[in-house]
Amino acid sequence: MAEQVDIQYKQASITPFWKKLPFFFLFPFRLGPLAFILGITVASAFASLALGGMGMVIKGTLVYLGLRFGINVLELFSQGRFEGHSMEHSLWGGSERRPAKLGLIVALFVALCILLGNVALNARIASNPAAQEQLLAQYKQEQALEKGLADAEAAAFEQRTGIDISDDDGVQGAEEDAEQDLAAAQASEAASERAEILAQYRPKVTEPLWYKLQPVWYWLVVLALSLLLPSAFIEIALEDKFFRALNPVHMFRFIGSMGSAYFAMWSLFLVIGGARQFAMRSGASLPQAVRFPLEMALATYLGLVLFAMIGYTLYQYHQELDLDVSVDFDRHRKAGGAEAIAKAGSVMAAVRTSEPTDPLERKVQALLADGNVEGAITEIKDEMRYDRFNPDLNTRLHGLYVKLADPAKTLAHGQQWISALARGKDDQQVLAAMLDMQAIDPAFAIEDGDAILPATRAALLRRESAVAMKLVRSFDKRYPGHKDTAEVFFLAAKLASEHFRQHGQAVQILRMLLAKFPDAPVSTEARTYLTVLEATIAQMSAA
Repeated sequence: MAEQVDIQYKQASITPFWKKLPFFFLFPFRLGPLAFILGITVASAFASLALGGMGMVIKGTLVYLGLRFGINVLELFSQGRFEGHSMEHSLWGGSERRPAKLGLIVALFVALCILLGNVALNARIASNPAAQEQLLAQYKQEQALEKGLADAEAAAFEQRTGIDISDDDGVQGAEEDAEQDLAAAQASEAASERAEILAQYRPKVTEPLWYKLQPVWYWLVVLALSLLLPSAFIEIALEDKFFRALNPVHMFRFIGSMGSAYFAMWSLFLVIGGARQFAMRSGASLPQAVRFPLEMALATYLGLVLFAMIGYTLYQYHQELDLDVSVDFDRHRKAGGAEAIAKAGSVMAAVRTSEPTDPLERKVQALLADGNVEGAITEIKDEMRYDRFNPDLNTRLHGLYVKLADPAKTLAHGQQWISALARGKDDQQVLAAMLDMQAIDPAFAIEDGDAILPATRAALLRRESAVAMKLVRSFDKRYPGHKDTAEVFFLAAKLASEHFRQHGQAVQILRMLLAKFPDAPVSTEARTYLTVLEATIAQMSAA
């Protein structure tokens, strides 16, 4: 049992990445990343004004720099370094080919999806009449649009020149003859025209119909292929091995080490990538000078979120993946976690900030650093010798018993801990402590009558009706003459009426309360509640 609890404690030594999403999405707003995003955006505005090949070169360079910065973020996060404005977020100096390899990975994935999509599209159009009709409908719509544009150009020409290009009798007669011939031949040529359209016309990959016509199996294959992307990103960023990144064996290694976390990371990977594509498609109608800077700003922001998330996930599982890190989990905890490290600017600064100023806590931390949990417990107990029910010290002592992984001692101290919290007048903590004890031993019950009322109030606030009813049941028999009996009776009546619809039982409890405790502070409220409840019961009976 002790070994199992110790394993659970080690696993809980760092917060899982899916619980850190706010941290990842806020990370790009720190000084270093934010300055980089602003710089990329301004440079993109100039790049959108450049002409010809120069504009493409500048745009490619900006994408390269964005990927390079993102890889740097991933590396730092995978090391346990979450400082958002570290000087190591440098982009300059040295040869760096990983961004190009990442770009090639994405390009290969997109090209393969398009190639496979075209094959799937041809197969579906060949065998599915409904798909054929949708394709013909879009073709006719495009032809009608082109004819409308041609007519509009002809009308504009006529208005400018005063020449009616349809006013030639010979031409008009020829057109009439052609129309008659077309009408005569239309029935025989319809089938061949339809076949020609279906054989030659296909929607472009940028058009919604291309995606709409894809069969279900295509999307399943694309999802399966996309499982490789997080693994490929990690391999390129950490190992700089292109062909290794394409090997699915390494993906299965990550899945085996990270379990369901890999699929959670993959899901967020797709969500972030999909959000980027949707936003870029939504802004397609904007002028280039506006669209490209916005696209780069959004792409850089979401890219940094993604790289930070992947880096943190690698750090979370660095032991399982046999990765070397700069900050182990102990220092991570001492520093106060990822947010504290990012805020302080370095791990050492965060550790200095988080060091306790209280002499007792410094002594306890030193003992814990040596693995002497029992010694730390002795220090806390010694501090409590004049104040056995100090809420803070008892809470600290409970944490040490949990760290000791001795359920019997934890349960034995549980009663004292709950009594101390009740004297500290924190209802929610009393209830939480009781539930913690019941998680260890379901038969655990509060022995201190002073803790029943606070725990009941907290349970009612959280709408834990069954828990509240169990707390107040037979209170007057378990704690005869207790000072809280009248108020507990009132809560029991409200619980019976409002939560369990046992109005008759609630009336009985209220009448007993008023008979036994007519001068109790709660009696005035109980009398009003009884009057309203009896009137409600009478109305229900009359109806």
